[in-house]
Amino acid sequence: MYMPILAAGTALLQSHQSMKPALILLFVIFGVLAAGCVAFALISAQMRYSKNRRSTQKLILLLMSITAVIVLVCAIACTVRYNAVGKQLTSLENNTSPSTSQDANTGDSTGDNATQDTTQDTTPVPEPTFTPQLSNTSDPEKWGINWEIISNGTIVDSYKQEQSISFGKPEDYFALPGIATFRGNNFRNSAVYGTADVALRTLSKKWEKNNVGSLNGWPGCGWTGQPLMAKWDAETKAIMNLYPEKKNKENLVEVIYATLDGNIYFYDLEDGTFTRDSINVGMNFKGAGALDPRGYPLMYVGSGDSIGSKVPKMYVISLIDGKVLYERSGSDAFSQRDWTAFDSSPLVDKETDTLIWPGENGILYTIKLNTAYDKTAGTLTVAPEELVKTRYSTDRSNKSTYWVGYEPSAVIVDRYLYISENGGMFFCIDLDTMSLVWAQDTRDDSNSTPVFEWNGLDGGYIYTAPSLHWTASGNKGYICIYKLDAKTGEIVWEQKFDCYTVSGVSGGVQSSPLLGKPGTELEGLIIYTVARTPNEWNGEMVAVDTQTGEIVWKKSMDNYTWSSPVAVYDKEGKAYIIVGDSLGIMKMYDSKGNVLSTVELGTNIEASPAVFDNTLVVGTRGGVVFGIEIK
Repeated sequence: MYMPILAAGTALLQSHQSMKPALILLFVIFGVLAAGCVAFALISAQMRYSKNRRSTQKLILLLMSITAVIVLVCAIACTVRYNAVGKQLTSLENNTSPSTSQDANTGDSTGDNATQDTTQDTTPVPEPTFTPQLSNTSDPEKWGINWEIISNGTIVDSYKQEQSISFGKPEDYFALPGIATFRGNNFRNSAVYGTADVALRTLSKKWEKNNVGSLNGWPGCGWTGQPLMAKWDAETKAIMNLYPEKKNKENLVEVIYATLDGNIYFYDLEDGTFTRDSINVGMNFKGAGALDPRGYPLMYVGSGDSIGSKVPKMYVISLIDGKVLYERSGSDAFSQRDWTAFDSSPLVDKETDTLIWPGENGILYTIKLNTAYDKTAGTLTVAPEELVKTRYSTDRSNKSTYWVGYEPSAVIVDRYLYISENGGMFFCIDLDTMSLVWAQDTRDDSNSTPVFEWNGLDGGYIYTAPSLHWTASGNKGYICIYKLDAKTGEIVWEQKFDCYTVSGVSGGVQSSPLLGKPGTELEGLIIYTVARTPNEWNGEMVAVDTQTGEIVWKKSMDNYTWSSPVAVYDKEGKAYIIVGDSLGIMKMYDSKGNVLSTVELGTNIEASPAVFDNTLVVGTRGGVVFGIEIK
């Protein structure tokens, strides 16, 4: 009796891992009920035919108790056996996982390629593959969306990529140590590389460069304005136009910063000195741009404002010699909006050599780069050709309100692109067919880049939040933080915030969220900064439970912020949150929202920071770029 129950119970638990506690309880309850039923039947029969009913009752009750004990013992044994098997499987998977010393943006590794931190988490993460599908609440027809696919200059009924696009795990996105794009990777879940030693729990200025000017009335480093970072390999450094002392520096980490004054600047992470001459493009850069994920010396960056008759463009720039290899205006015959900026930080599919770039003109571009890179010869060319693009409109979009257009950066999981837009809709797009899979209404103009949370066999979730713009009544209104099911687009939960807005300087959420890393103090939390709440000039930083949507803690901020928060972790998983505000004050908080350290940077920290090991870099609207040491 014991062995069959044990085998069946263990199999049941192994096939339903996430429901283990509930199954154990049900196992015990049903076992006891079964024993009770058997005992009741025997008692009834014996009482009918036995003369000594009292002794029979005692015997049956004893049998029932023994059966219940056996069932309970089996349940406990199943649990023990299940845990033992689980540990063996985890150990086996860890021993057969790829080496953790490879160059990747893991967020856990430090140092040279050959001396990566071997204490990082080596638990294998499954490839994010699932198939989104619409539901009743996310059917594009429900929201009156007109979706069009353009191929070879013609609107077509359907399209299919010749080679499937597929993005893998975020830690595999960048081939070099560093930060390749806004919020780090295709999940947009980290602008941090490495782990930090935070023994003193303080911030201090390590270096500062007061070199960023102004162009067309736009000074310094603006929203989103995150720096990029790369630890180039020796062969690549040898062919780039680095200064000789930087070319020969063994552990050089280069900070690459596109700014509002139309320049791209290059700094040494260690001391802030220039690594090479800046590249002057002569157009404002509000967005972060992106580096090529293959480790090629290529940069992709878009301008964010017009200068006279010059309209914003996307640029592909060689970091070998600083030359613009390709540029393309957002003035597109198929655009349904005149604004042509490219603030979004693009992504590149390595296998298909495809550049994927949403524009504020409402068009999503996929471009075959035809990259030819010879590291030995020091040559690099691209010959871009448009594969296909899409445009859209909604029932409420028009020329004056609820504009079409993509201002945030996109999340891409496998072949599915997730992005919010200026008219308040959130889209899931199949990049292989360029079709709109589902759409969800998030009410208002969205500038915040979403973040994706992988959830194993259940697929994953998207966190997003808009600013307060179209829905404001006067200068008041509310916005919501949303958790969306990435498969179906259904709203899992929403958390409401009353806030204010000022013309041209929106309230609500302008920053991008910080998703707590599994295995750390922030696991299970999504952290947002909300601007202009509870009044016009203040703000709040909130930590929300990812499961329930309830606020776990809330921190009042004396000044609102558009800058995105980052978290650094030590090797034990302790978390430290860093965020800057509109008056130039940067603070470090513990995982509960308590202030640990403050450093004043002088003027508005509108840009978002990036971190490599113990050094944070961020620029201000005052034109100063800071290296901040995390001690």
